[in-house]
Amino acid sequence: MHHDRRMPRNAEHSDSRSRIRHRRYGRQVRRRRAAMRKIYGIAVGLTVLALAAVTGVLYAGVPPANHIALSSSDCPSTSAVATPTPTVASSMSADILLGVNATSPSQLSTRTAQFGHMPVLRVYYTGMPDPDLWTTGVQGLNHSAVVVSFRSPPSTVLSGADDAALAKFFDSAPTGYPIYYSYYHEPELLVQAGTFTVAQYKAAWAHIAAIAAAAHNPYLKSTLILMTWDLNPASGISWKDYLPAGNVISVLGWDAYPAGTVHDSDPQPTAPADFMGAAEAASRQAGLPFGFAEFALGTQTDRPQWLAEVACYLRSTGALFGTLFDSAGFPWMELTDSPSIQAWRAVIGDAGS
Repeated sequence: MHHDRRMPRNAEHSDSRSRIRHRRYGRQVRRRRAAMRKIYGIAVGLTVLALAAVTGVLYAGVPPANHIALSSSDCPSTSAVATPTPTVASSMSADILLGVNATSPSQLSTRTAQFGHMPVLRVYYTGMPDPDLWTTGVQGLNHSAVVVSFRSPPSTVLSGADDAALAKFFDSAPTGYPIYYSYYHEPELLVQAGTFTVAQYKAAWAHIAAIAAAAHNPYLKSTLILMTWDLNPASGISWKDYLPAGNVISVLGWDAYPAGTVHDSDPQPTAPADFMGAAEAASRQAGLPFGFAEFALGTQTDRPQWLAEVACYLRSTGALFGTLFDSAGFPWMELTDSPSIQAWRAVIGDAGS
């Protein structure tokens, strides 16, 4: 999720979502749910839907059109989920990691008071990553997995100017927790705006991944984070164009929002299969494990149950992680009501245990 205000380097979120999204995405956000159902939905009865939610029938790669509401206590453990496709099975995590975004220690303190200890944090850098993340930063303080994104122009990366900073960041990274690192999350609109080309982006990704590989830390996971909007034919975007060749990327991350939430336009508690299912199917088709780096609901109406349903869906599909976007900069999405806070705290605690 981008927005129009430029924020400091260690801000809670990235600097801006391009105005192109407001022109293209804004006109079609009301049609998004219908388009996703038309392309990726299947008409099944409620009995089959319940079975899919509980047993993981979604591994067929085509999600159902609706998802039956379940509380986190109703979700099966991943051991009870049907075996995923062979190309993905070896990379699947045994447990879902659930958390929220927290880039500064003060944000981490607030989030911990609300949700308890979080198994994973979503961290944003608008420039190069800070190696202090592992010591005095939020990961060092929380002792958890992290989904961390950073930025530097591809031309700068390819010139070698960032090599020392990147090497320090990766060489000092801890072991014991998955570290899902991402270069320019949501790069699509920057490419459309002419900031850089797809070819430059992929070349820079390969350069960065090579530096990470030299650290010989198996917990470092190169993670390409894209928008699920790409999967709507109306977007005009081919998401695979952003996937570097040669197994540079080891995990796919997706930013997914239900109908109306992004622009606070009559947000609806859309069933997770409706707005996440296409990303799951695309990930399986690509043979890559996946997680969701952003999601939120822009209304308090039915949100506690919706949060439990999303957590259940993520667990039943074998997603690696799910990090809720919870920011004061987007007050309609922020969890300020006690029922929603308690609901997300409950599912985080359930996943952590």
